Amino acid sequence: MSNDLTSRIVTPEKLVQNQGAKVLVYGMAGAGKTSLAKTAPGKVLVISAEAGLLSIKDATNVDAIEVKEASELMQLYDLLNTGQLQYDTVCLDSISEISELLLQQEKARHKDPRKAYGEVQESVTNVMRAFRDLQMHVMFICKEEKVNSDGIFMHEPKMVGTKLGQSITYFFDEVLALRVIDDTDAEGNAVQARWLQTRVGQGYVAKDRSGKLEAFEVPDLTALIEKLGFTAVAKNTDNVKEIGNV
Repeated sequence: MSNDLTSRIVTPEKLVQNQGAKVLVYGMAGAGKTSLAKTAPGKVLVISAEAGLLSIKDATNVDAIEVKEASELMQLYDLLNTGQLQYDTVCLDSISEISELLLQQEKARHKDPRKAYGEVQESVTNVMRAFRDLQMHVMFICKEEKVNSDGIFMHEPKMVGTKLGQSITYFFDEVLALRVIDDTDAEGNAVQARWLQTRVGQGYVAKDRSGKLEAFEVPDLTALIEKLGFTAVAKNTDNVKEIGNV
């Protein structure tokens, strides 16, 4: 084994710290998915494939860019991966819309719709893997749909094609359902509370591979990511910096 290879042997904790947190959040329209970007650690880049950034227009820690083509998405990936763009957190809003964008691209290339759906599954998978492996925190926002599986209704992330929707949760350690739940305040008045559900239950798909989260967490990504144990992010293996220091 070469000296160069042995020098890359580190503890699992260091590898995870360098990679950053990878979180998939899904929810119904109006639940507040995009506004979660304001709560992410450090300097945040929102890559938007849909016109819905009003909720973060006053955020001081967030930059945003709209993409119209799949090629633009991968150009941004290259800029982030090479460090030409410097951010602590990147947010894809939403991967559902991005999958639709990629589907339209594949339909233009293939006359057979079945071929297009087959190709888009591979394209979306490649995009998710690329952004997931960036050495920074990455949040994937996804729409929600209610699916009937053998008479059992489940809320889960919405993607083009049944197979893609079912497989997307396997890419992430943290799959969170953003819920808006009817509640009452201290005076007994009816209110609506927003929570991030981290475990399967009540008809919602969710998972927390870390085992460090409560069943329901406050929708604050910085607090949640700290609870997962992340204290730093790295632009590359030789340049580790504290979250929020740009």
